[in-house]
Amino acid sequence: MTDVKRYYTSLETRLGNWLLFNGRAHLGLYPASTWWPFPIRRALLAMEDHMFQSLKLSPGALVLDAGCGDGQVAIAFAQRGLRVHAIDVLLEQVQRARQNVARVWGEGETTVTVRQDDYHRLETVDEGSLDGIYTIETLVHARDLPAVLKEFRRVLKPGGRVALYEYDHWTQTADTMALEREKVRRYGAIASDSEGASGLARVLADAGFGDVRETDLTLNVRPLLRVLAWICYVPCMIVVALGMEASFINTVAVVVNYRSGWRYLAVTGSKPV
Repeated sequence: MTDVKRYYTSLETRLGNWLLFNGRAHLGLYPASTWWPFPIRRALLAMEDHMFQSLKLSPGALVLDAGCGDGQVAIAFAQRGLRVHAIDVLLEQVQRARQNVARVWGEGETTVTVRQDDYHRLETVDEGSLDGIYTIETLVHARDLPAVLKEFRRVLKPGGRVALYEYDHWTQTADTMALEREKVRRYGAIASDSEGASGLARVLADAGFGDVRETDLTLNVRPLLRVLAWICYVPCMIVVALGMEASFINTVAVVVNYRSGWRYLAVTGSKPV
């Protein structure tokens, strides 16, 4: 948890999330032909809508936001009729999410509950109580991916859905930028890929989920990444030359991941009935 806290509380991460995403710390979904990605709010909402639709849940369903950040996605899903139990491992994020929920509904709102919890061992969720679970760019921090997915299966009802929207760092490929990618992994609090080298969809199936489907959204997130890679290229080279990756890992990650053919996936599945 120390690495995750260091990453999310770093000045670079906080400024980037605020300036680019206004707190919605995930990539946007664009038509693949898009060249100019700004302003990005519409694309952020499009990504959230894509994930909402992939859950295939009815109004009133109870879902887990596993890694809620400041709670904006949880709030958006609640406004569309779901009941959301939002968790984050970082107390600072939990407090911020609670403040955002209170701004929308006032104190005492129960449509969105926010708790500090760890998806490796869920202590605020009862077994078999959830209709759905989603993650958006948070599962990359899992220290033990199979254990997390088995925990998700434990707390889902039979037929419950999962929707995992993540960078694909689990599939092993030939890598000519291995050193740079290892620094991105280390300073970006991204867990080792050794447990899931065959891909997230395979690990989800191995954890006992059925109807597992993988959708490649790489071309749809690339418009923003392409522009950011252009902007960050020279700063990235300076950071690497000075050995300052630990302080500016997002700058490095954008360039390294774009150049290495990085993918973005939506993986869904269901707990067997």
